[in-house]
Amino acid sequence: MRAIRTIIGSYLVAIVPVAYLTGRLLSGIDLREHGSGNVGASNIWQSASKAAVVPVGLAEIGQGLLGPAVAVVSGLGPGAQAAAGVAAVAGHNWSPLLGFAGGRGVAHAIGVMLAISRQALAAFIVISLVGVRVRAIPQFVGLGVLSTPIVARLTRQPAEIVAGLAAIAALIFAKRLMANAPPAPDAHRGRVLVNRLLYDRDTSDRDIWIAHGAAQS
Repeated sequence: MRAIRTIIGSYLVAIVPVAYLTGRLLSGIDLREHGSGNVGASNIWQSASKAAVVPVGLAEIGQGLLGPAVAVVSGLGPGAQAAAGVAAVAGHNWSPLLGFAGGRGVAHAIGVMLAISRQALAAFIVISLVGVRVRAIPQFVGLGVLSTPIVARLTRQPAEIVAGLAAIAALIFAKRLMANAPPAPDAHRGRVLVNRLLYDRDTSDRDIWIAHGAAQS
């Protein structure tokens, strides 16, 4: 029962849309209708308040961290720890408080890894920083996410942790593909899905995509 309570609690904490509430409070906007349409810290930066991105990002990391950390401290096994992490990412990505919209879950995944797999977190950070350096952030963040179960496996972490990180990676890429809205009616669906997979947006041109979001608001 402790494991079940921890997993449910992890989910319930994560469904609280911190970025959405911040956008409403600071700018009176619905992040789903501005910028990238993502309900996360990155769109707070683009659409609401650059000063708020750090506290929002830290809050989202904390949401991902809490459930798995409680599982670790409570002496629950790796299966419960991983399940709490998966619940947190799923709750954020498809929050019932936003009609099952949400963010991509990357910040929450960072919190999960901080609790259960710091080796995977280190690999993710290094790969993502390379993306910052070469100005290909979405692609390298995606590679970093994909690396996490591999690193966990190579560092001989329990199979449940490896499986949990693989599930989290799948949730992040599923949300990339699904986004918070379907492609525009006149868009080529196959091209949009490829762009979402590679660039985490409907077009490869970031400026056009951000301007499109502003025009739709």
